[in-house]
Amino acid sequence: MAHTYVRLDAIDHEEYSFALNSFGSYSSAGVDGEERRIHLDMQSYQMKSMEECIEQGIYLAYAVKFTGVLYEQEWFVQSNLTFFGEQMNEEKAKAYLIWGYDDPGCWSQGVFGEDWPPQMPGFDPPLRYIEHEEFPGMPWLVRETKIEQKNAVNRAFVQYMNVWQVFPFLQRMRIRFPDEFTEFNSLFGENYQLLFPQSKTCFLVVTMARQQALGFRLAWFFYEPVAAKFYRWTYPQPRYSEWSYHYPEDVITDIEDISDWNDTGFLNSSRTMDDPRFWSEYVLKMENGSYRWLEQINGE
Repeated sequence: MAHTYVRLDAIDHEEYSFALNSFGSYSSAGVDGEERRIHLDMQSYQMKSMEECIEQGIYLAYAVKFTGVLYEQEWFVQSNLTFFGEQMNEEKAKAYLIWGYDDPGCWSQGVFGEDWPPQMPGFDPPLRYIEHEEFPGMPWLVRETKIEQKNAVNRAFVQYMNVWQVFPFLQRMRIRFPDEFTEFNSLFGENYQLLFPQSKTCFLVVTMARQQALGFRLAWFFYEPVAAKFYRWTYPQPRYSEWSYHYPEDVITDIEDISDWNDTGFLNSSRTMDDPRFWSEYVLKMENGSYRWLEQINGE
């Protein structure tokens, strides 16, 4: 663990504003909470911005605290920003930053320990940390850093593929097959849900599609990048509904018997579909020189 301590009256904080804002979030200590509030009426208020608190002298100093773990010859470092007010001078602030680290047991607990956050009692079945399960036996800080890094890469891939391939493809499907695909509804936000291995050599896209006569059902498509073609994935059997609805459970129902994805927590997470049997037997399986579960789409 290491930290900095900087008095704001010793610098031109505007020159550091980009760096401070890049943390995204921060904490404060030794600050009168009332001074940070802007009362809108008798019942409500909003908090002053970081810049307002600095300019008004509510924040007098800041510290960046670095917490790191050397794991398998690689450093994993987490940094946190904290501002200090008039109730906490430099001596108290530095004591605050190192509090607890004089206990030898701290180096095997908390962010340095394997079992943090702990399992919450009273849940049946037990509460799962789907993203943590991919990195067993690692200190929490290492796991969390790996998850953040993987999430960043996955989000970029999903965004790029949606804009470059999926959006135009689904638009073509609506034009070519207007009765079969009257509309498409994504699962989370604007982007459509993609399932892909960590290698990102291919992907499945799933969406709720409306069929003019029968109603709504999940529609699955597979994208093969070498041929730059989409196929229908025909293994899941459609289940029709008169209305559209939020459908994470239906996605898992379609794949839980043929993969290790058996919880909705896998969706919209850092997890990738890395079960080789899922891809080889239920997506890319060949019979008599043709795909068993992939159907060509006219014009693709």
